[in-house]
Amino acid sequence: MIAIWKGIVVHHSASPDVSANKIDRWHREKGWKGVGYHFVIRANGDIEPARNFESAGTHARGRNQNYIGICLTGDFTKHPPTPEQISSLIHLTKGIKSRWGAEKIEKHHKNCLGPMFPWDFFIQAV
Repeated sequence: MIAIWKGIVVHHSASPDVSANKIDRWHREKGWKGVGYHFVIRANGDIEPARNFESAGTHARGRNQNYIGICLTGDFTKHPPTPEQISSLIHLTKGIKSRWGAEKIEKHHKNCLGPMFPWDFFIQAV
């Protein structure tokens, strides 16, 4: 099944900078079928594909079927994302919006991303 993408949900890993493969292992250790996000953005700005785009995510209850999941590594309750991460997130988000028409952009939940994430700057940039 190919999903109809309505939007994007942005997350942070609340961890050190780790690969999509490492997050995949963490999720499998919890008994899940694998990484729940479609993309992981590393501290250096590298965008790692994480989940097959043709399958729904498992990253945001109630939005998995129609929202692409993007996770930035880091814990933004303790430090801000790197400038490279923000640049890559803006670039990736614009591309997803352009290619699939996914217009809605949301946080995982109200407090997800932490207080050090520049949400307003990001939303204005995309």
